[in-house]
Amino acid sequence: MSTAPADQARAAILKQLAAHGHPLAADSRESALIGLGVNSVTLVQILAALEDEFDVDFDTEQLFAGPISVAVLEAELVHLTGGA
Repeated sequence: MSTAPADQARAAILKQLAAHGHPLAADSRESALIGLGVNSVTLVQILAALEDEFDVDFDTEQLFAGPISVAVLEAELVHLTGGA
């Protein structure tokens, strides 16, 4: 695929957020999703959709140990998929 792994991950995350009623501006990448109005139930649904799409399993305990942002999810997806 011609898209870099981080770009692909970011696009998928933003697509899922928008599909769940939370379209984000590009400058919100580092902001905590909970602080932007994404509730924990929606966040779990988004994580499940991303796990299905990328065939990965997030360590939700580790993810929920700190603020979750698009940047955090992107980095974790790249890590789990072996992207560079």
